[in-house]
Amino acid sequence: MWAKKRLTRKNTLIADPSCYIHYLGPTTSGSTHDYQLLKNESDVNLGLLDLFELLADLGYLGLVSDYDLPAASLPHRKPRRRKKCTGAVLSDAQRAANCAHARRRDKVEHAISGAKRLGCVAQTYRNKSTSFNDRIMAIACGIWNWHLTQKRANLN
Repeated sequence: MWAKKRLTRKNTLIADPSCYIHYLGPTTSGSTHDYQLLKNESDVNLGLLDLFELLADLGYLGLVSDYDLPAASLPHRKPRRRKKCTGAVLSDAQRAANCAHARRRDKVEHAISGAKRLGCVAQTYRNKSTSFNDRIMAIACGIWNWHLTQKRANLN
């Protein structure tokens, strides 16, 4: 039995360690690669990548080499297994650096999941209107940011 196709969509989000979403990119097809999506958006938003310390995952592997970003941080990639070198593993220092990177990047993942709490963003999607895609994701991010500001106001 074949599974139904999922009509997915994808956005680029930039969030800070307090989970506040600062940037939401336009909605594209879910099959578009993350790094290609960022390259298309960075042409429009020149200087956006210079404002933040970037903590990216391995989907953005060419980020440091293509853009001169001293503040960009990527995890270490596990070496490939080859015939000559069968024990291809990360060193203990690289593994520790990856763990530290994941702990810092976890806040960004919480911001993404916070925006996806709105049900229509997280569920299977069939609408073909591109403007509706952007609007619904902007509303979800706005609700998440409002939730964070209300939470901070209640703490003070």
